[in-house]
Amino acid sequence: MPSGFLTRAYKYPPVDTSKRVQTRTEKGHLVLVQLQYGKPPVLANYTPPCHCPSHDFSKIVLDWNATCKGRQFDRIFGIWLDGVVLLRSCTAEPRATGIVWSVKRAIRRYYSLLVKNETQSLAVYLGNLVDRTCTGVYHVDITVYYYPAEKKFNDFERNLENLASGYGSRADLILPIPRNFPLNDGLWFEIENSTDTGGKEIKIPQNVFRAVLEVYVSFHESDEFWYGNPPNDYLLANNLTDTAGKSSAWGTRLLHSPADSSTLIGPRNGPFGEVVVTLDGNVIGAIWPFTMVYTGGINPLLWRPISGIGSFDLPSYDIEITPFLGNMLDDFTGLNGTFLTKANRSISSTGWVKSSHGKIMTKAIQKFSYSNSMVMGDNGNVQMVNQEIHFDDSVQVKKAYTFSKAKKSCMRFLIDLYSNNMDQGNRTYLSIANVTLGFNEEKFGVRGSGYKMPVSSLENLQNGQGIMVVKNNLVVSGVGSTQQKYKDEGNNRHVAVK
Repeated sequence: MPSGFLTRAYKYPPVDTSKRVQTRTEKGHLVLVQLQYGKPPVLANYTPPCHCPSHDFSKIVLDWNATCKGRQFDRIFGIWLDGVVLLRSCTAEPRATGIVWSVKRAIRRYYSLLVKNETQSLAVYLGNLVDRTCTGVYHVDITVYYYPAEKKFNDFERNLENLASGYGSRADLILPIPRNFPLNDGLWFEIENSTDTGGKEIKIPQNVFRAVLEVYVSFHESDEFWYGNPPNDYLLANNLTDTAGKSSAWGTRLLHSPADSSTLIGPRNGPFGEVVVTLDGNVIGAIWPFTMVYTGGINPLLWRPISGIGSFDLPSYDIEITPFLGNMLDDFTGLNGTFLTKANRSISSTGWVKSSHGKIMTKAIQKFSYSNSMVMGDNGNVQMVNQEIHFDDSVQVKKAYTFSKAKKSCMRFLIDLYSNNMDQGNRTYLSIANVTLGFNEEKFGVRGSGYKMPVSSLENLQNGQGIMVVKNNLVVSGVGSTQQKYKDEGNNRHVAVK
């Protein structure tokens, strides 16, 4: 276990003039001594104040006070109550003579968690490193202040107030989504690359009418200065394989000539950052995060005495997931649902080349359209898919002193699928599948006026029906058939086959 302890002391009553009074102030005193990376969080029991004249609080504030003396880098830290993030922050960089700083954060939005009448676990993680170079040790006091409401609302008045403001700001239930213990790190998920994911299963009560997902995001190591990460093509073209030796936002250090992007280490992959949230594999929200600069970022001297926006109180991002509650609350959670996926893309490029034919100007345009409608039913045993992809491709060529020439092609790819697996008992099921698969293409010549002249057309369509009996994952019997229509016209070709 890390070297640290938390003791609790009570002040009752505090000074009335501060208006945080008329109730006991609960104070946790936390000392972190040579807390190292790779160690578990410091844990302590938390219970809400139980001897207060009032149990209706208008404001609840978390107060972090810390000191450090010596040399130390900026460190990320977090505070969790029962797995729910109360604060994610960055430490101040100390001076040789020492430094004192404090962070106050309103945490009333976690009201139902903070006043829960049971003992909960408070976790604090600060991944510090103390050695001959980094000598700073952080000493921390954590205090929670409860401010009693000046007016006591009954349930009807509180609900009326929430209704008037649209949605109430207080959640009746807060479900944590942390990593599971045992841990030698914080309770946060570490996303190492663009394909890495972190997730957890949760169970939601059936009477929920609104749900919001709160997400905290912070960037570290090679992604700390993500907004200045160079594209991989730039690094490869300049034989820069290690950019870990950064001097400001990022820097470069040449090690050897890379063969491909897999040899790159340090800041890379370009300056775009996105966090995508999925539910049962479907995208339900995304975050394009605020550009956070920590207290040692870019140039540490910039942040004395002022610190970068949000560096002491990292922002969180709310994603409204109420539209997905219907599927989440289904008796067969996540297995039944209707999904619509659409995408569009357009790419246009123009350039010229000088040749023996003169100066030739070429313009190429690609347009893509994608649509997929999917229905899952019968606890995932029935699936219906309707998908279409449209791809238009045009090229316009113009030589000096001549009319332009253009051609255009329009392609359409489609698939309609119906599948149903019907349980027959005795580890046997009946599998039914109907599928339509199509490929259509039309080509045109385009005159200067924009009039399209048909050049050729191709239609290739298949319809299939199949049924089979499967036992112990082996096909026992079945039958299937497919009909195909092929029609090719143009360029003196006329072919039709059924």
